[in-house]
Amino acid sequence: MSKRFDIWFLALAAVLVSRLIGMALFPFADTTEPRYAEIARLMAETGDWITPWFEPGVPFWGKPPLSFWAQALAIKVFGLSEFSLRLPSWLTTLAMVWLVWRLAKQLWNVQAALWSSLVFATMALTYISAGAVMTDSFLALGTTLTLVSFCLVMSGEDGPWRWLFFIGLVIGLLSKGPLAVVLVGIPIVLWLLLFKHEAASLRKFPWWRGALLTAFLAGPWYLLAELKTPGFLDYFIVGEHIRRFLDPGWTGDLYGSAHDQPKGMIWLFWLWASFPWGIVALVGVIAGWLGGRGTGRIRLPLSHPGSCFLFVSALAPMLFLPPRVTRSGPMCCHPCHLQPC
Repeated sequence: MSKRFDIWFLALAAVLVSRLIGMALFPFADTTEPRYAEIARLMAETGDWITPWFEPGVPFWGKPPLSFWAQALAIKVFGLSEFSLRLPSWLTTLAMVWLVWRLAKQLWNVQAALWSSLVFATMALTYISAGAVMTDSFLALGTTLTLVSFCLVMSGEDGPWRWLFFIGLVIGLLSKGPLAVVLVGIPIVLWLLLFKHEAASLRKFPWWRGALLTAFLAGPWYLLAELKTPGFLDYFIVGEHIRRFLDPGWTGDLYGSAHDQPKGMIWLFWLWASFPWGIVALVGVIAGWLGGRGTGRIRLPLSHPGSCFLFVSALAPMLFLPPRVTRSGPMCCHPCHLQPC
């Protein structure tokens, strides 16, 4: 067991360190990294920690500020560079790797936990976003923390996990907005419909105090942002979270152009995001079926509550969320090395 753990630890360390080194060696890519990096640079330069600014005089209402807070703080501590701006995403990925390990250990055993965390760390989207200036890694940390906490508490854990459930919601609300509540709410509701007898265990959560904690930690920024730049709540809540998804012809996007994705594209995105492990899993299922093993060997994990919760959590976004309207926008006016004006 000790030898297997050493090999696993070395492999995981090699993956994470390689991304850490790449963060310093490679310039910003695409238009997303320079755009978000410039917003963080302006925050660090101006000292305005309430309103992210798309450019001087133009507030950025498209995202809450948690990722920009972390990136601006990294600039303050480590100076202005690609590495410092990317470091917060790497740290959030490190936290998610541990959460995956912790949950798998609780549900199965140490060996399953080792493989689960290594598979997660080597998926394409995890590896790329671990070293990118984006908001998505912070959203993923929030939803992962909430879902892992829920599963651990329902599996018998107690103590801080009851409160970390709500801390995950706060992270999601301050990194992406109400979408975080939807992303965790759908699998939880579906799981409770499948395991109605587990509903009694919901009493383990401090719902009223947890809701007050969530509102206390996340609410003030939303209020201050609206007071500082009136119109924020209408654009962000109604526009970004309702019209952007339900109206393919929505022209209210202030920071780029919206593109409606065809239905079903999310499954192709999933294959890319989970590469190579999503393909490995599909090939294994198909090979087992064609090999004549039938449903006796290929079973959906619906009998074990913990496995079923993970299965539902993985499929819920692809099955129940509307086609994502992606955004493309202009690159920020500053070069990728972010020299100050």
